[in-house]
Amino acid sequence: MSTRPPLRILRAVHIRLIGCAVFVVTAVAAGLLIWNMEQRREQGERARIDRLVSDRAYAIQATIERALSSTYALSAMVHQAGGEFSNFEGVASEMLRSYPGVSILGLSPGGIIRQVVPLAGNERSIGFNQLKDPVQGKEARLAMETGKLTLAGPLNLVQGGLGVVGRLPVYLSDVPGVTSPEKDRQFWGFVYVVIKFPGALAGSGLDQLIDQGIAYELWRTVPDTQQRQTIATSGSKSLISPVNRDVVVPNGRWTFSAAPLHGWGDPAGLGLKIALGLLFSTLLAWAAQLLLQLKRQEHDLEAQVAERTREIYATQNKLEATLDAIPDLLFELGLDSTVHDCRLPPSMQADIQLKELLGNKATDILPASAASVVTAALEEARQTGHSEGAQFELPFAQQQQWFEISVARKDIPGEAEPRFIMLARNITQRMEAELDLRIAATAFNAQDGMAITNAQRLILRCNPAFTQITGYSQAEAVGQSLNMLNSGRHARTFYQAMWDSVEATGTWRGEVWNRRKNGEIYPDARTTTAVRNGHGEVTHYVNTFNDITQRKAAEEEINQLAFYDPLTHLPNRRLLLDRLRHALTQHGRNGHFGALQFIDLDNFKALNDTLGHDMGDLLLQQVATRLTECVRAADTVARLGGDEFVVLLAQLGSSREAAAAHAEAVGEKVRDAITRPYSLATHQHELSASIGITLYQGPQDSIDDLLKQADLAMYQAKSAGRNTLRFYDPQMQAVVNARVALEADIRRGLAQQQFQLYYQVQVDGRGRTVGAEALLRWPHPQRGMVPPNEFIHLAEDTGLIIPLGHWVLQAACTQLRLWSQQDHTRHLTLAVNVSARQFRQPEFAESVLQVLQETGAPAHLLKLELTESLLVNDVEDTIAKMHALKMRGVGFSLDDFGTGYSSLSYLKRLPLEQLKIDQSFVQDLLTDPNDAAIARTVIALGHSLGLAVIAEGVETASHQEFLALAGCDAYQGYLFGRPMPLQAFEDGLLPSPRAGAMGAATSLF
Repeated sequence: MSTRPPLRILRAVHIRLIGCAVFVVTAVAAGLLIWNMEQRREQGERARIDRLVSDRAYAIQATIERALSSTYALSAMVHQAGGEFSNFEGVASEMLRSYPGVSILGLSPGGIIRQVVPLAGNERSIGFNQLKDPVQGKEARLAMETGKLTLAGPLNLVQGGLGVVGRLPVYLSDVPGVTSPEKDRQFWGFVYVVIKFPGALAGSGLDQLIDQGIAYELWRTVPDTQQRQTIATSGSKSLISPVNRDVVVPNGRWTFSAAPLHGWGDPAGLGLKIALGLLFSTLLAWAAQLLLQLKRQEHDLEAQVAERTREIYATQNKLEATLDAIPDLLFELGLDSTVHDCRLPPSMQADIQLKELLGNKATDILPASAASVVTAALEEARQTGHSEGAQFELPFAQQQQWFEISVARKDIPGEAEPRFIMLARNITQRMEAELDLRIAATAFNAQDGMAITNAQRLILRCNPAFTQITGYSQAEAVGQSLNMLNSGRHARTFYQAMWDSVEATGTWRGEVWNRRKNGEIYPDARTTTAVRNGHGEVTHYVNTFNDITQRKAAEEEINQLAFYDPLTHLPNRRLLLDRLRHALTQHGRNGHFGALQFIDLDNFKALNDTLGHDMGDLLLQQVATRLTECVRAADTVARLGGDEFVVLLAQLGSSREAAAAHAEAVGEKVRDAITRPYSLATHQHELSASIGITLYQGPQDSIDDLLKQADLAMYQAKSAGRNTLRFYDPQMQAVVNARVALEADIRRGLAQQQFQLYYQVQVDGRGRTVGAEALLRWPHPQRGMVPPNEFIHLAEDTGLIIPLGHWVLQAACTQLRLWSQQDHTRHLTLAVNVSARQFRQPEFAESVLQVLQETGAPAHLLKLELTESLLVNDVEDTIAKMHALKMRGVGFSLDDFGTGYSSLSYLKRLPLEQLKIDQSFVQDLLTDPNDAAIARTVIALGHSLGLAVIAEGVETASHQEFLALAGCDAYQGYLFGRPMPLQAFEDGLLPSPRAGAMGAATSLF
């Protein structure tokens, strides 16, 4: 009795408060809506006025443009009249009627107004200088400078009133009295038009805006003062937030603005909208109170329903908890395997989507093999009431999953077809455990490195021995293919045969070259065994690995332990080096000297060539016997190979002089023994030997250095005439060291671009410059200018002539391209001397063509100079390469002709263009009849073969005169110029007519 009345009162107050809140919120919303509507109305009004403003702005611009176009008509008439427009007043009067808005037309020759139409009222403008006027002069001068129509103003006109002046400069040709070259285009003056305001705007429809309640203003910003100037306006009041449009006029821009006369607001419409908004808010607040009262009644009913619902939910939750405790999938299926209901355990809800199952058949959602298992279980349950133990495999994102199903029939009263309840249990872990047992049983006996792979041959696990052998940890190996161990030494067919054997027999054993993680390749004894399931299908492979590096090394060591020469039974090089190493260690301890003798049989090759290798072998055996007889048991006689022997003398005492004397005595004894006659079956043979000797004392002397020293001393003995002995001279080593240092400098010079080309001029029979011979020079940063004869032969011997020759070819072609771009040098050809070793490179022709393409040098201006040594070996290859280059335009010259052994039969087959007489014949041709005869013969031979002839080494006028009488075509030598750098050579060139076949030659010498 005490609580119920206050509760009803509180509820009533609560409803009224909510009604007030609804009223406030609705009123605010209505206000925002009204504000938005007003904004839209104003935007619409602005859009309407914007269209009107755009139309009027366009009309104003069109009026101005039409009025200004009259200047072009006047300009054409002035041009036609040649500047003397006698009938201007009549023509201009007619034009005023054709151009509305134009009030005045005038001519101002030289910028001074001379004629005006109409003249009445404009008399004051006659004689007005438009160029010097402080107001209009700027636009007038601008028109004269640009040659374009300009517009001045609005401004106060001389004739009175406000207006604009359009001026068009007139330029005439053939102006009388002008004789300069500039008379082709002379400034005559201006034709101009005056447009007065506001009369000119009468046809623009501005009055219609006033009728529509719109105020307007046409204005511009004065460029000089940046002040606003009004051109035309509808009234004196300022426009409120006007709409603006630009009016483009020559050399300027005006603005046309417009706005409603009474502003943009609508007070009457706004008041009506506010009243409707308040009415709507009141009605909505009243409706809210009614709705709350209904909701309160519904709430009371819902409270009663909720009490009953909680009881139902409690029962359902108990059932849900029971089902959640079961880890199996629960299905309700039809006989055709359609899924009518499904219950998924929480652990599988992320992998299986319920919507993908309901309403679908097992054949639609399962692989064919799994669907057939389910269908068979349903049929069994239909017949017997239940089915148990059927298993199938399903693919999941992480891995394959195995399931075992149990099916029970569920009869539904009134239904002809039963339903089935199926439980599907995940037995993957149980299957994996069983599989692990099978794998473990198979891999039980594997004591070496082991890796288990799946049927796709991807590693699943590996043991520590595998990691120790390969360097790959289990984390790095799992998921990878065993192909990561491939060394690259086996072909694909090898691995294919290996796996074919595994598939056919279940296993494979063999040796494989594998690669460790660190890149090391090692030999591996590998076994691969297939693991099959109950159906005979391969599920895994067990791979065992056994590193047999040590075993292979031992086998290789055994194979290399042939310490003795099989022919002479003397120690071989390996045993010699071992004993020499031991002797160095021993002599280092006791301070004694020893000696190393390098023995080379003189002319042994002649014996092999005449009597045969069997006699040579017999001789070597007898030499070995004699050498052994000449030394002590503690000394060593070894055969290095061929006809080379080494005698190692040990313990020769602590005195260098005594040791040298002992070594010399043994050497003479050996030399004497070798020179005694040999009985070779039915032949008697005599032989000599060259012996080189070097002394040693301890480990400070390296084995390699000692062998080199003895070898150098042996070559010194050969140079001394053979059949003698020589001790190692440090000066010989200095020569070798200098040679090695020079070779290193050549390599460095190539890398650092130290080489340069010098050019020596060539002239034809009439003394015209036809080219130059560019000589290779080496300005070494420490050695100074290195003569070519000091490094060219070394480059030939070491093979550096190939990159050096390529650089010369590239530099010469680059210069040839630059010459071809200049008028006075474009006729020069350039020939490059090519060494025999460079020319014999298989890709020589291709490399020349590539250089030509890269540098852009004209091929027909390039000439390659070859020496006669190329004709000694493989002439057919030489001819083929020359023809390949000749087809692309490259020319050839035979250098130093007459100094070699040219075959005329080959010479006529070569695609030559030129023979070069060697300077050795030219220098003495005035004093040596033989040289003179050779020079004449070479010239006659060249001409008979259709070849041009050039002589090098021409140093005197007498040389040139003799050669000219003999018919020589071109000359080169100090008489015409010494070799010089490029800049000096080009500075000495004078423009000359295009030469013929002669050209410039690039030489390595």
